[in-house]
Order: sequence, then C-alpha cells, then structure tokens
Amino acid sequence: MHTLDFWNKQHLSGKKIVLILFLLLIQASFSFAQEKKTFGTTRGSQNLPNYDDKTFHYGFTIGFNSARFRAEQSSLFMATDSIISVIPRSSAGFSLGFIISYRLADYFDLRLLPTVSFYERKIEYQFAQRGIVEQVSDNTFIEFPLMLKYKSQRRKNLRMYMVGGVKPGIEAGSKKKDRKPSQLRTNNMDFAIEYGFGFDIYYPLFKFSPEIRISHGLVNMLNADPNEYSRSLNLLSTHTVSVYLHFE
Repeated sequence: MHTLDFWNKQHLSGKKIVLILFLLLIQASFSFAQEKKTFGTTRGSQNLPNYDDKTFHYGFTIGFNSARFRAEQSSLFMATDSIISVIPRSSAGFSLGFIISYRLADYFDLRLLPTVSFYERKIEYQFAQRGIVEQVSDNTFIEFPLMLKYKSQRRKNLRMYMVGGVKPGIEAGSKKKDRKPSQLRTNNMDFAIEYGFGFDIYYPLFKFSPEIRISHGLVNMLNADPNEYSRSLNLLSTHTVSVYLHFE
C-alpha cells in the first residue's frame, strides 16, 4: 500500500528540541533578571524606562530552526508500484540577521528583519526494490520578514508580545544547476506566512527578546523534472519552526 507519512516521530522531534531550547532560554533569562544587582541597577528598578518612546530601534538576531517540506502526492505516485512511501524529514539550521523596528503606536510595532538563513530539508523515498533513497535540499536563503508586533503592557522589565506577517525569500547562489535532472530539485524563491510569540526583557544596556516563530510556505518549491522523485509529487512547500534571539 502506498503511504505518505507527514506526522512521524522524527518530524516532531525537531520541533520538540526547538521548544525545549526556547523554554530553557526563558528560564535562564528570568533567573538572570532576578539578580540583586546588574551593572549597578538594583532589583525591582526599571531598566531603559524611555526605551519604547523612540520611533526607531535597531538590532541583530540569531536564529535556530527545524525545517522540512510538506509534500502532496501526484496521481503517478498512486499509479506505480515502485515507490511505497514518501517521507519528509526535519533537519536543523540557523539564521543571522538585522532588526529595523518602527513604532506605530503604544502597543504596535512594524518590524523588518533582513536575514540570511541556512536550511537543510530531506525527503526519504522508499522503493519496492531499491529500499530507501534520500534526497537532500541544502539551501541558503536571503529573507525579508515583515512582521506586525503586538505588545502587552510592560511590567517592570518584562513584557510579552505576539508577531505575525509574511516572509519572502530568494536563494543565494542557487544550487539548482549543480544538481542533476535525475535528482529532486527545488525552485529558488519562497513566500511564507509567519506567526509566533516572545518576551521583551529589558536590561540596563539593551533589550533581549527570545522568540519562537512558525512559518508556512505558500509557494510550490517543486521543480518539474521528468524523474521519479519529482513526478511522484504535485507540491513541495516549506514548514519551519524557529527560535530567535533578538538583541536591540
């Protein structure tokens, strides 16, 4: 019987690792914020009291991601007995970028985050005769997430926030030509919606914001090559869970 396994345990393991990392970062940040003195500031005092009154803020971000494809089978997949299953696998990656934040109102910011992201996504094809064959998509993307940020009321040196927006991206130094037409190849442009939440933690000299975001690609990344890997699928879209560490 032909199967297309989306929700296997290995797919979810990358998300669990990202979530555990995010929770550990929050715990460490709260522990650090409870120190009696930090750079001469006593416990309970408000750091950077006029920070949010400024129109623009700038900073940089470091991200860690767990990325995979979402796959949709084609009619050819059901018509042949050679391929038994197609299983997308999650892999880890990371991102580096800058932050440009514009204050719209007391509780709303508009944020542009130009980012260079490194992704690795894998798909396992199980054949009746050859067994498992793995196809790997290793990409470097230049991305421009545009996010609307809604902030809660500040409580001393902490506030929670939610973000949502879009993320267009283009592959840098596309490897599409380097891969053979007999292999699985992907297109070099993507467009995704993103949403998530995080915490703004105010320190005497900067603001630190751990954030978790989920991204769903809206573009079909599948390159229509006449090989068994491509022809067995109708669609490949991206799905990413990321933890970002923002410093502003």
